[in-house]
Amino acid sequence: MSIQPTMEQIRECGRFSERPVTAEQILALLEDAIWAPNHHLREPWRFIWVASDSRGKLEEALDSPTQNQLRTLIREAPACLIVAAPVPQDAREAKDDFAAACCLIQNLQILASAAEIGMSWHLPLGQEDKAFGFAAELRLDERVVGVLGFGYWENMPSKAPEKPPIKIEVW
Repeated sequence: MSIQPTMEQIRECGRFSERPVTAEQILALLEDAIWAPNHHLREPWRFIWVASDSRGKLEEALDSPTQNQLRTLIREAPACLIVAAPVPQDAREAKDDFAAACCLIQNLQILASAAEIGMSWHLPLGQEDKAFGFAAELRLDERVVGVLGFGYWENMPSKAPEKPPIKIEVW
């Protein structure tokens, strides 16, 4: 069994159809996605399901025009999930935890794609990261790793994008 065909089809989902995606569907995907590599098996992530009635509060925390894509994702994705990671005092652990949560998100995107569910991954940037974290009720020792939108494709591209050649530098 090869996951290569699935990986070749993965791309940012630009427009979702109105077909619903349930919390149960995402939870089922998370059950497998958590097999991401993580230091000492700490599983350094927490998931926050964004209910429809909470989305306005998150959108309001994003004032900057640079956050239009994230605002649109929160408003339009049939399902929305926030992945948070702890920020330990130890700088190396903090980097390890963030990287592990990113690996989990990639696993989740691969699994979602295999289930024909599109995913879009965004981050609040700059000062808005704190305002967004407050609106999402993150703990003081957490940070956002991703705001994930899930949905079925409105128009799934039929062809995989051209992949750039791999360049390896020797030193």
